[in-house]
Amino acid sequence: MPPSNRPPLRATLLGPDIEHRRSLEAMLDTRCALSWMPDSSSFFRDRPVTLARRLQRAFDQFGGTRDPAFRQALLRHLDEHRTEVVVAYWGTNPLADLLAIRQLRPGIRLVLMVLCYPLALDELGVRRQHWMLRRAAPHLDGVLFPSEAMRGHFQAHRLLQRAGREVADLVLPPCWPANFQPRLEADTPPTPASSGPNLIFVGRTDLSHPTIHAADDLRVPMRELLAQGIELHHVHSPETDDGHPLRRPFAPDSQTGLLARMARHDASLILYNTAVCERADRFDLTVPDRLISSVAAGVPIALPARGYRAAHDHLADHPAVLSFESFADLAAQLADRPRIAAMRQAAWQGRSRHAAEWQGPRLCRFLEELAPRPVPQPSRPAATRRDRTREVVA
Repeated sequence: MPPSNRPPLRATLLGPDIEHRRSLEAMLDTRCALSWMPDSSSFFRDRPVTLARRLQRAFDQFGGTRDPAFRQALLRHLDEHRTEVVVAYWGTNPLADLLAIRQLRPGIRLVLMVLCYPLALDELGVRRQHWMLRRAAPHLDGVLFPSEAMRGHFQAHRLLQRAGREVADLVLPPCWPANFQPRLEADTPPTPASSGPNLIFVGRTDLSHPTIHAADDLRVPMRELLAQGIELHHVHSPETDDGHPLRRPFAPDSQTGLLARMARHDASLILYNTAVCERADRFDLTVPDRLISSVAAGVPIALPARGYRAAHDHLADHPAVLSFESFADLAAQLADRPRIAAMRQAAWQGRSRHAAEWQGPRLCRFLEELAPRPVPQPSRPAATRRDRTREVVA
């Protein structure tokens, strides 16, 4: 909690209305005077994505978001809430908006919560995003990293170099609010989904969606898992509907409904098709949302032994990780039913330690150090003319 003789920090969250907004609110809502404003991409989400809009978005990276409607709404929000610090989240998406804030209200401290970086999966895209960060770095006051691996990547590539002083940073492991998690009354996990080896996969399967990238296509690895005799549960999609007897598709669900479902399985599979990516940096540096959900659900986690540095670091003290070298290795581990039962119990009982509220004090201290404010002095009687003269002479 902030000191009692100091007013709460006035912070504005800037970004899309996603689970990470709820996480930041859980961290800061009782410690800051908190508000939220959509970033420009979310602000104009109903506008058609045209070539002109894409070109304008690229041009904004040079000098900040220029759209007058967004700038007016942004300025009104910052002034009405007397914002002292802005925390913008999700990759490089809000960088142009942060440049606009620096122009409009230069006294506001600007913090970028990176979360996923780089977004691109090809050489040219990664170079472009590196350039965007170097361009924005002189205007940033702080950066929040999800992992030490990403922090090291930024340092190695000198992405936050700026004249005169360094950008402050904090590694803040991402996690969901406590109210996302299944209820804590039960001491044991729910009834298993199957008596035999099984996995739940909560990644993307809607492969015809325009936002899908090549690394999301796991149709071949899925067939290899099924061939090992592993029952596979995932969201239904036409692209993966092959009628295999061990495939168990289910309907899309809310985040809380999905977390409740996950706890019934042997393990949650964390996997991407990195072999088809020219650059797979993001999968080494980013803690994926599906991993955060798995930890919150209290389910063991199946993760390839090679790669995924940030994910392995995130799970360093997790009691139930199945690190596998091959799908045959994973199948052998899942076949050890007593071990799986013990891991399910350990993951279920440990989930309460991974909630956003635990991160709140660290984040609040970091933001307060970026935006120091004078401590109000106790009131005293008005000074006489002689007192004021003595103070001037002193």
